[in-house]
Amino acid sequence: MHTHRFAIFSIFIIASALAASCTVAPVAPQIVVIVPPTSRATAAIAAPASSDTPLAPVEATVTSYPTTDFQNNNALPVAVPATAPLQINFGTQTPAPTLNWRPPPMPVPVSIRPEDHFWFARPIASNAVNWPHPLYRYGSTYFGFMRAHTGVDLDSDFGTPVLAAGPGVVVWVGYGLYGSNPPENDPYGDAVVIKHDFGYNSQPMYTVYAHMQKTLVWLNQPVKTGDPIGEVGSTGASSGPHLHFEVRIGENKFIKTYNPELWLAPPTGWGVLAGRVLDPKGHFIPELHLELRDSAGRVYPIWTYAASAVNPDPIYKENFVISDLPAGTYTYSMIINSEPYVGTTDILPGQTTFVIVQEGLQNIPRTAEPAATNGRAPTLTFTPSLTFTPSKTPTPTKTPRPARTP
Repeated sequence: MHTHRFAIFSIFIIASALAASCTVAPVAPQIVVIVPPTSRATAAIAAPASSDTPLAPVEATVTSYPTTDFQNNNALPVAVPATAPLQINFGTQTPAPTLNWRPPPMPVPVSIRPEDHFWFARPIASNAVNWPHPLYRYGSTYFGFMRAHTGVDLDSDFGTPVLAAGPGVVVWVGYGLYGSNPPENDPYGDAVVIKHDFGYNSQPMYTVYAHMQKTLVWLNQPVKTGDPIGEVGSTGASSGPHLHFEVRIGENKFIKTYNPELWLAPPTGWGVLAGRVLDPKGHFIPELHLELRDSAGRVYPIWTYAASAVNPDPIYKENFVISDLPAGTYTYSMIINSEPYVGTTDILPGQTTFVIVQEGLQNIPRTAEPAATNGRAPTLTFTPSLTFTPSKTPTPTKTPRPARTP
């Protein structure tokens, strides 16, 4: 297995060295072919036997967020403690094939269908890189070199303004979100957490903004969508400038993250693909390589989630997502136990297309229906926040004593 990962990784480095940096003028996307594995292990996480049985969140140990430097700045590796996960810096590399131009994001909230919940705006404006790093998506281990990623990385330059993705109140600002001791070893670096004025299925929602070089807000400060809250940096466990962005539901905890690509509004006219890849017993197949190809022949690599530290969406219960796809017809392919599987689907503007692939079933439907929550569609539920405080303490009302009986 280690030999196979090294081969994949070597191909990636050779192909990347021939490509231009993502900061140059737009060019036609390059196609990088990464040979998928022919064997895999079944995840310990079982997919739901029925559509109305949600997956339980997976407990995990703390994960730091090292990332490669894909900007043209020749940054040096960051000094980290010996106990931290491996830090990698490949210098001026080009991300996997992707379009380096996008229309403006759709205004939020966007819910064309009940199962869609694009409620957050991009935390980086459209004049900079504001799309997820294609090789280190949510649930990715970066070819096995990292622990499972609990957010997405937006590879913008130092000093790029970081914006609030939604209205709410700042519930954390400072260095060391996770509470490492000493704080300077904390993987998040300078970070901000916002508790939003809306919730999901009666649970509060939070967004996390990490690795910033400067924060511009204070604790308990109310913010609106698009308010500047900081600047992109490379603090914490990072080897280059980028914004680490998370979505948390229920509690402001590391183990309560969900895939931000299902919550960030897509570019106008573009959509998202999500799906499940299952073994014959209905269990998730972890870290399986998929290739998505559009009608122009561009190839977008995807990997299914690792088997820990991530949570499937309450509706889709997915184990892979790729966002920012122009509307159109796509084919996707993968190899499961030496057998090829190929499917075709349509990406619709402002919507999430959902597919299911199961080992042993070659007839793959063009689309699948995501599971609903107990048969009911989710609703936008507003939850209390610290934005409003009572003007005074209410005076207790005295209860009159019952009259005595003779």
